[in-house]
Amino acid sequence: MKEVNMRLLIVDDGHYIVEYLKHLLDWNKFGIEHIETTTNSIEAKELLNQNHIDILITDIRMPEVSGIDLLHHVHEKKLKTKVIFLSGYSQFDYAQQAIRLGALDYLLKPVDKEDMEKAMSQVIKSIAEKPSKTPVVEKKIDGLGYLLSVISESSPIRYDHSTFDSTFRNEHFCFFHVSGASGKDEMMLKDHNGGRDFIWTTPSAITGIIPESNIETVASSVDSISFSEPFEFSQKHAVRHIFYHFFFNENIGTSDFTMLHDSSALPKLELGEWEQTRKNILKNFAKLTVKKQKLLYLLEFINLLYSTTAKIQSAEAADWIFNQLSEPNTALQSILQSLTQLDRSAKFSNQNIVHTIQAYISNHISECLSLEDLGKIVHLHPVYLSKFYKQETGENLSSYISSKRLEKASKLLIDSNLHVLDISHLVGYKKPQYFIKLFKDQYGITPYQYRRQQIK
Repeated sequence: MKEVNMRLLIVDDGHYIVEYLKHLLDWNKFGIEHIETTTNSIEAKELLNQNHIDILITDIRMPEVSGIDLLHHVHEKKLKTKVIFLSGYSQFDYAQQAIRLGALDYLLKPVDKEDMEKAMSQVIKSIAEKPSKTPVVEKKIDGLGYLLSVISESSPIRYDHSTFDSTFRNEHFCFFHVSGASGKDEMMLKDHNGGRDFIWTTPSAITGIIPESNIETVASSVDSISFSEPFEFSQKHAVRHIFYHFFFNENIGTSDFTMLHDSSALPKLELGEWEQTRKNILKNFAKLTVKKQKLLYLLEFINLLYSTTAKIQSAEAADWIFNQLSEPNTALQSILQSLTQLDRSAKFSNQNIVHTIQAYISNHISECLSLEDLGKIVHLHPVYLSKFYKQETGENLSSYISSKRLEKASKLLIDSNLHVLDISHLVGYKKPQYFIKLFKDQYGITPYQYRRQQIK
């Protein structure tokens, strides 16, 4: 049974879209009696804080505060709000990120009534389900992601690492650095880092984090190892200061971050628009003249990239930070090269999905080609697949399937002596009358007339 007296918040920077969504459904049917709307995403945060909002429907891309930012806010404040994303963009990366961050559904604009009803039914079902009494605990921490979440100013994270804050409370750690380490040294360090993913190997060195209690043992076994002063992860300003001083010999204070944000704000990261992001980063970086500002800027951007897209691997980000960042201009070129590759990959990915679908249709033309089955082939939700294909090709997927079936039928009519009934079945139509109707709509004549005409 669905809950009653629920509150819905609709957020979009377009006033007409908000009004359209507000009157799209009979919300009472879903147990929603209070509807809040806003075109101001900053105000949306306040509404989430002040009111008990059960369901949030928000555009994923908005000025100042994005839908992704609002979802992060829901996680950080441990709100029970269920989130549905809206977007006018078809890049698969958006859907991936939305689902990865916990959105219950992802709808492409313009949203139709049927899609919204399906999404709401899913949300109501999710709300009705009782949470598990035993919380799920992540067994392995993403060490680099956790470090970046501590030392960076920007907040977007691939996973919510806050659950590990209590795990590390009152435990002291140190950064370490070893040049020219051997495989034996690496094993020794891994054995004494508490079983955590806090060791990063680059072509020039091994760097990482180790419990202070293990320093004496490691120092006696690993030559040329150096350690930072100890710190607690809960003291984020201290961790940040020690990090920059130990690895880059730079003294960083709060004012440096303020100065950086005033002079060159990080570009708005638009998934799937990597080339534009590359141009923005070049433009902003050119304004920076002091080395430590360049370090700050690039580390913040590395955090943004690493925490937003799964395509940036831990080893690549660690190489930027611990091997290349000491020379900011060198690190910049490496990052820009990766952005160019991401841009090509995004374009290829979309084309590859279309080609995979078309090849499958061609090889299974006699079968029932449902959206559900096709969606499983490319790991896309059936509704999203339909809209994705239309936006990528300009043609409805159902129309493409029909045209390929009729094209196959026209060849069989010429190249074989099969009865029209058999051809109908061979191209996936179980009802010959329906096949004949579609064929006549496509070619202007019946299959019998087409065969006689081609023979003549």
